[in-house]
Amino acid sequence: MTKRLTRFTIADTPQEVRTPLLTFPPGLLYQAQSLSPLVLLPGAGMMLVALAFIGYALVRRLGWGYLALGGLAWVVSVALKLLWSSSFNASVYHALTRELPEAPGMIIFYVYVGALTGVFEVSLVWLTMRYTRLGQAPWKKALAFGMGFGALEALLLGFSSFATALTGLVAPEQLPDAVLTQLVLANNVLYGMAPIVERLATILVHILSNVLLFYAAVSRQPRWYWSAFLYKTAFDSVAAFAQFWGLETVGRIWTIEAVILVFGLVGWWGTRRLAQRYPDISVGAQHKKDKWNHVSFPKGV
Repeated sequence: MTKRLTRFTIADTPQEVRTPLLTFPPGLLYQAQSLSPLVLLPGAGMMLVALAFIGYALVRRLGWGYLALGGLAWVVSVALKLLWSSSFNASVYHALTRELPEAPGMIIFYVYVGALTGVFEVSLVWLTMRYTRLGQAPWKKALAFGMGFGALEALLLGFSSFATALTGLVAPEQLPDAVLTQLVLANNVLYGMAPIVERLATILVHILSNVLLFYAAVSRQPRWYWSAFLYKTAFDSVAAFAQFWGLETVGRIWTIEAVILVFGLVGWWGTRRLAQRYPDISVGAQHKKDKWNHVSFPKGV
């Protein structure tokens, strides 16, 4: 997913803060259940996943320029999406839940949230690729762009998570009780592993989505743009559902992660298949088209 979507239930009264299993007085959560170094695992793992993709792209010389361009595209598209969401999402939610029965209203809202990703993270990139020379890139650069797009997100989310967990370990009094409640859940290694798996799958989703856009631009076949749009819309619709469903238990979070893994596997498989179809755009002396023939990475790249 483009972000962690964890929701926790906190009592409205000022006398207590609740988790599914424990009740603590305010400000004393970290004393009632101490945090272990395991809380550093999600952030550290997410950063390692990001650095692995970045390192691979640089070692294989996929093109650092397009790697950075992918990261920039993520920053711009997500910033615009957040601006839209903060301005209109609450109004859309209230309108749908007021005018429609709960079930159809919520389903439409989940799809709406997913479609925002399609509009801002797919359509804006597609327009740039379609109407500039940036889209006329060989396979290596298209692959680097997708990796940069997903890896920067994972790196920033991982750094934020790691910094918060480290603060919880050394100076827990500096954190709100709600954040400490979240960190307590990360004492469970099964809970802590979920964000790492999610980032790996999400980067694969970003890669496929973006190389589809390059393929659409190079081949001049818009149907591949629509494939990317629908793919990412469906993916982030799941994220929207997860936010409202709640991820407070290991069972719930791994139910969502199982769905995310399916999207990630589609991303891996789809990128391998697309590598075989991608036009051979020569750059200098390069005339060999790279193919994804090893696990999840292109052979010879």
